[in-house]
Amino acid sequence: MFKRLFLVFLLVPLVELALIFLLAHFIGWWATLGITVTSSLLGAYLAKKSWHTWWQQVRLEWSQEGFPVHRLGEGAILVTAMAFMITPGPLTGILGILFTIPAIRERVSRVLVRWLSNRVVGRFLR
Repeated sequence: MFKRLFLVFLLVPLVELALIFLLAHFIGWWATLGITVTSSLLGAYLAKKSWHTWWQQVRLEWSQEGFPVHRLGEGAILVTAMAFMITPGPLTGILGILFTIPAIRERVSRVLVRWLSNRVVGRFLR
């Protein structure tokens, strides 16, 4: 687990740097900086708006039928999107913006929950 996390924290910044240099080579440094800042601001706005919408859905479902466990995966993905928005760079910016789109967030949440449940169940049945 530690090795995988180490690789992720090593590779993501390297990929981000490579993409920033590549983008700057083709469109210039100021345009690259503008795209990076704009995507971060847009992503932060979308994340905030998505978070409020998600929280309203959770409160509504909670009052009607109890705690909506199926919404937890979406909340985790929104938190991830917000973390991606803090990280400067084109790759994390695009992923963060994509994770704020409800249809994509729901699909990723289903895949994430399915993967986690298979992993947890697999550990208990060994």
